[in-house]
Amino acid sequence: MPPEAPPHWSSQRPTIRDVANLSGVSKSTVSNVLRGAGRVSGSTRSRVLESIEALGYRPNSLARDLVRRRSNTVGVLLGDLANTFYAELVKLLELRISEAAHTTIVCNTDGRLELERARVEMLLERAVSGVVMLQFSGDASVLDELAAAGVPVVVVSCWEERADCVAVDDRAGMAAAVEHLHGLGHRRIAHVSSHLVEDSTRAARYAGYERAMRSHKLEPLMLDADDWEGGVARLRAAVTGPDRLTAFAAANDLIAVRLIDRLESIGVRVPGDVSVVGFDGTDLGAHSRIGLTTVAQPRSRLIAEGVGLLLEQMRDPGRSGAPRHVRLAPELVVRASTAPGPEPE
Repeated sequence: MPPEAPPHWSSQRPTIRDVANLSGVSKSTVSNVLRGAGRVSGSTRSRVLESIEALGYRPNSLARDLVRRRSNTVGVLLGDLANTFYAELVKLLELRISEAAHTTIVCNTDGRLELERARVEMLLERAVSGVVMLQFSGDASVLDELAAAGVPVVVVSCWEERADCVAVDDRAGMAAAVEHLHGLGHRRIAHVSSHLVEDSTRAARYAGYERAMRSHKLEPLMLDADDWEGGVARLRAAVTGPDRLTAFAAANDLIAVRLIDRLESIGVRVPGDVSVVGFDGTDLGAHSRIGLTTVAQPRSRLIAEGVGLLLEQMRDPGRSGAPRHVRLAPELVVRASTAPGPEPE
């Protein structure tokens, strides 16, 4: 017998979410049943179809169209659109995707796993022809969901072994930042990161920093930029006193620019008192007012390689073999935010 519908639903017109709730499955599973895609058992498919009949659910015109064929849309997921690095990547990505006669849907997750899952479900509902993840939580179930729906996916700018991936060598890049600061005479160098930096990227960049510090017999120090959002007491303490920090290697340019702003707000000069290096090579950091020394990622190549891998998957959806990985070299760009460290006592 078909399942019994509850007394009321989330809207006057039944939605795909209502069907999913009644069937006890995810929205993407309902979408797979509607599209005849993915790996769905016979019993699950029957339960979903019975729920559709019980509710009187009817897809709208767009959904009916997508049931018959894959759309020409590519979904783009990123964690922090406020970070200009990702905004710049999205701009380059849209140009490349447009050249391939596709459009894009851009989804921001704020670095939250539950939002990432929800955005992926939404993209599957829209029958996107592929997904580019500019940031990825590392949750295997997200990749499994996309694979079950037969949707090609490429991870760009953060490393992921389980999917096609294009990223820079984060360890080498952060090590280059430390070597630059050490060469200027700095010995008290801290690494600064944030929860908005994707997990695997955060770990890799810290690993590069730590290895470079220990190679010079220096003590690594990890600081959390999020601690400074509500005040600057900890920052002030870190850059004053006999054991004060004289340099920072930030996990990205956005953290570095915010750090410079906070340092200057408490009367600390950059680079007169403290040197700062960022990571990413954003246009914001290149502004003459900021002049940020940074480890630059080759953005155009990241996108070109990433879109190339995605289009290959879309042309050959049954492609077998291990995921394809492309590792690019970052480049240290020296500007005005770094200067020689204090004379040794």
